[in-house]
Amino acid sequence: MLEPPVPFLQATGAIVAGNRYVGRKVIQRLGGAVERGEDARGEELRRLLEQNYLRGRVRYELVFERYDPLDKWRTGTNLEERSLGRFESGAGR
Repeated sequence: MLEPPVPFLQATGAIVAGNRYVGRKVIQRLGGAVERGEDARGEELRRLLEQNYLRGRVRYELVFERYDPLDKWRTGTNLEERSLGRFESGAGR
């Protein structure tokens, strides 16, 4: 377990498998599906993420972030941040 938790792109190779940037696109699509309440699509994308981009049993949180790119780069701050849910890879499967 990583304490404190880290963003997907900064996670270690012990947790993240495959191409991080492709995995990030999957995460963005998953967030959109969750936001729109598209449960079947969300489950499909979760399986894709967990089977192809996460190693082993991983607890993770899907977080919506809205930010100004320059402010994010300079200070790390977001204009908005909220949880879309917490999950565990391999849970209940």
